[in-house]
Amino acid sequence: MSRTPDFKIKADILEKVIFSISYKGLNNLSLRDIAREVGMSARMLIYHFESYDNLINSIFIYLSTRHKNMIKDLLTENSDKTLGEVTQIFIETIYIDENKKYLLLFLELYVKALRDVEKYSDFFNEVLHNWIDEIENIISRKYGIKSKSYASMILSFYRGLMLEWLASNDDKRIIESSRLFSVIINNLMIKAPDNK
Repeated sequence: MSRTPDFKIKADILEKVIFSISYKGLNNLSLRDIAREVGMSARMLIYHFESYDNLINSIFIYLSTRHKNMIKDLLTENSDKTLGEVTQIFIETIYIDENKKYLLLFLELYVKALRDVEKYSDFFNEVLHNWIDEIENIISRKYGIKSKSYASMILSFYRGLMLEWLASNDDKRIIESSRLFSVIINNLMIKAPDNK
């Protein structure tokens, strides 16, 4: 009879894996390579994650959830601010050098998932559908507007901005672009017709 993996240990291992590969990226690392990077056996990773693909999906979901929780915390801490102001605070919080390695890893994993959408369907459910639903709920609570189109537009802009920031390293321009988009969001939400 096999034992059930301990979720605390699994979470600790996941954090070590993410920390380790965030510096170098996946670069076609095998499960054995990843295990070596974090100082454990591949067998231990398989015990906790069952497969390489499950480990990759776990990393996807961890990074996505981390970002969503940051937004939720910022919304709670800044409930008196507009959606545009909160998204600006989020950008200025997340687009800092210490987060760059995690954003690079997120985008690397995103591209990996695009190459095999079926295999990484959990990832796409999390980073697309769940994020769009979450942003739609934020817009609905804040402005009384239920709109997947607006949520998709906001998510697309910030993902594109993330890619641009990582490619250009132009912090000043990216922050200014984000500020302009925050103004657009605020104006759009004020003038938005219901239920688009």
